[in-house]
Amino acid sequence: MSTRIIACTLICLLSSTLLSAADKPDKTAVLDAELMKAVKTLDEAFSKRDKETIRRMTDERHISISPSYQFFSQKDQLDALPELKLTLFKASPKKIIHTTPSAAIITYEAQIEGTFEGKQLAKHVQILECWIKRKGEWLEVSYQETPIP
Repeated sequence: MSTRIIACTLICLLSSTLLSAADKPDKTAVLDAELMKAVKTLDEAFSKRDKETIRRMTDERHISISPSYQFFSQKDQLDALPELKLTLFKASPKKIIHTTPSAAIITYEAQIEGTFEGKQLAKHVQILECWIKRKGEWLEVSYQETPIP
């Protein structure tokens, strides 16, 4: 009888371990889908110069740094938005690194054509975006471009 109890206990423990391990990819997949939807919405807002969506989807202390510009607040970036003129922004597949269930880093490369304040933007860049989930919504808190030779 005690052997059956031990066997049942081991089976239950093993099953719960396997099930919780199987649940993790599903939770990550849901987080990834939510985050990528937010990223797409913000990307579209920048291409349409939709200041209200950008304001809603970025932190007020948002930092944005590239070889062509540096902004240390959401307000500064929104004020300068008319100076950013993109004719091409082609991104490679994005890699998501979840640092916590409510924070993520996204990395990817992009081919860019355009100007900021009349000066050419770097054409090939590595991009790093930092996102946090606040009150159920993903917000971008920082964006950085580094030129790739």
